[in-house]
Amino acid sequence: MIATILGGIGIFLIGMIIMTDGLKSLGGDTLRRVLTRFTGGPVSGIASGFVVTSLVQASSATILATIGFVSAGLISFTQVIAIIFGANLGTTTTGWLVSLLGFKLSIGLLAMPLVGVGALLMLLSRGKKASSGMVMAGFGMLFVGISTLQGGMQDLAAKVDVAAFPDTDLLGRLILILIGAAMTIIMQSSSAALVTTLAALHTSAVTLDQAAALVIGQSIGKTSTAVIAAIGASVQAKRAALVHIVFNVVTGGIVYAIFTPFLAAIVAACAAVGIDDPAMVLSAHYSALNLFGIVIMYPFIPRLGRLIERAIPEKGSRLTRNLDISVTNLASVAIETARRTVIGIAAVVMESLRRILNAEASFYDIADDIEEAGTALRETGRFLSRVRSQPESSEIHQRHLSVLHSVDHLERLVETCREVDEMREIAHHPELRLIALEQLSRIDMVVRWLQGHTDSAPLAVVEAMSQSIAGIRRAKRVELLASTARGELEPEDAMGRLEAMRWLDRLAYHVWRAIYHLSEELREQVPVPPGTSRPM
Repeated sequence: MIATILGGIGIFLIGMIIMTDGLKSLGGDTLRRVLTRFTGGPVSGIASGFVVTSLVQASSATILATIGFVSAGLISFTQVIAIIFGANLGTTTTGWLVSLLGFKLSIGLLAMPLVGVGALLMLLSRGKKASSGMVMAGFGMLFVGISTLQGGMQDLAAKVDVAAFPDTDLLGRLILILIGAAMTIIMQSSSAALVTTLAALHTSAVTLDQAAALVIGQSIGKTSTAVIAAIGASVQAKRAALVHIVFNVVTGGIVYAIFTPFLAAIVAACAAVGIDDPAMVLSAHYSALNLFGIVIMYPFIPRLGRLIERAIPEKGSRLTRNLDISVTNLASVAIETARRTVIGIAAVVMESLRRILNAEASFYDIADDIEEAGTALRETGRFLSRVRSQPESSEIHQRHLSVLHSVDHLERLVETCREVDEMREIAHHPELRLIALEQLSRIDMVVRWLQGHTDSAPLAVVEAMSQSIAGIRRAKRVELLASTARGELEPEDAMGRLEAMRWLDRLAYHVWRAIYHLSEELREQVPVPPGTSRPM
């Protein structure tokens, strides 16, 4: 009996993991788009959190995505709170799935074919077909696990006296809540704990009152995952975990205090619409529990956000504090976070260049900023090394490549900025200085875009700048070599000026390519101008 129950829980958990991974792979960039596009005020944030969690069947995926979004500056922390509230409500769809289908459909007619066809697709296909196979196989395994669990619970119901369980008075209810929390902590899945309770209720191993108290505990117990995830995590991850904990503990505590009238209202509402199946009533109770929490905490969302931000302040490097390792498994989110981090680093590098070219500072004045940018680029590179994208997901993969290209060009730009001798040659030679001031003055437009003062990246402008300097370099090379041959210029002076022109050419080129790859407006490679031979 115990082995059957444990096996049913295990099969259900494996099915849930496989199905969730498949749904996330199928969704691709959809999760990022839904959460960022449709998350405006608190109401839309709650709605998008609910919808996404219902689709991927994993509140953890939704919460991790929001951590990345707030880190990247796509959404505010107030919006994160609303999304987490909606994600908690979204987890209740599992109970409805089980109560509506799990106890009513024939396993032989549905589950086994789904598992078989899904497994074949997983093994023989790639890309979206393989992900579809994961969804089918995982979905089928859910029903196999439910059926197995139901059989074990029927044996348990025949041997266990329901009256032996704690009653639902104040103390008994607290004990049941603690048992429910322990179930979620042990299983590390609120869905598995809920399904176990639904199976026990369906086979009359527990009463509706007892099951309702267990569900409150399971709702509180699922915060244990957030507590574990917050240990050693980033500031944004800790803040999100705290929101998750506060929501579930406060909601559970209030419903514990008003348990009897709350459950009576749910039963009455279900009866009014013709629902009398205990499993469906329990699913309604679970949904109402989270909906009640949203209603009572909704007015306090701004205040809660301010309190949590004060309790967990920002720390770490100003350039890389938003890189959160916990979101690297969500490629689209991690890539966008990295892209926006690189934009911030690029702003520091370009502003340093602007100050040097405008004679507002010497290299030694901006050396600390350049070194900080170099360190931040290395850290961003390590972050991106944890992210995986497949060519099948062409848009995400292309964005991934673009961010990697931008990091590479910025690292080369930082190295170029460290070449002090070339800077001095340009500064001390009037003609070279004039060329630099005329051509590189366009970096001002780049700085304004990176700092958010303009909407569109000046791609055409910086491309023209790079091509113009490349043309000047080629013409000057011929001129300088001819002057040297005529004895009008010492070879060392000619080589120094040539190196300075190459420095200007490299600088302009890496500025152009870094900005191109950071821009979302174009995704195809711009061809290298004829006559140039430079790495992309």
